Amino acid sequence: MKKFAIALLALSTSLLALESGGLEWKEHKNNWTTEDNLIIGENVDKKNSVLWTEKKFKDYELVVKFKTDSKDYDSGVFLRGNSHQVQIGVSRSLKKDLTACIYAPSDKKGKYPASSDKVAELHKLGQWNEMKMIVQGKNMKVYLNGTQTVDYDGVKIKESGPIGLQLHAGVHQKMEFEIVSFKEL
Repeated sequence: MKKFAIALLALSTSLLALESGGLEWKEHKNNWTTEDNLIIGENVDKKNSVLWTEKKFKDYELVVKFKTDSKDYDSGVFLRGNSHQVQIGVSRSLKKDLTACIYAPSDKKGKYPASSDKVAELHKLGQWNEMKMIVQGKNMKVYLNGTQTVDYDGVKIKESGPIGLQLHAGVHQKMEFEIVSFKEL
């Protein structure tokens, strides 16, 4: 699984460096590391940090597990660059948990044009959660712990772009991610 996560992320040496030929990666700002099968992000300085793939992707299915012990957190997965994101945790602007909902202010349909009333029952705070994201053309489908939360057609989503794991500014958080599977469609 380590090799798969590393291959998927194809992390740029300008962001991360491989230490001693091992499998521990570290961002120059010390916000991202790997341990076993996990990608771990922590922003003690409360600044925004995004771990991007070097490669751009068009249509794909990505399944990640995520967990945090932070009481307040605002994270997410950027789908094709920074225009469309699947939220993880509490929205800084709306002050509510919008995990597995689409954040896309560039579409001009409100910041969260695709949200779900199922989040409270599906999202397990402090536990491992599994999120599947399917991106095909302008369509984005998201599943949280096996249940579909959104099916949204983006307006201004890029045709292709890198995938990013985000730590939002303004809150100290530690997020753990595991890449369960990835396939281009």
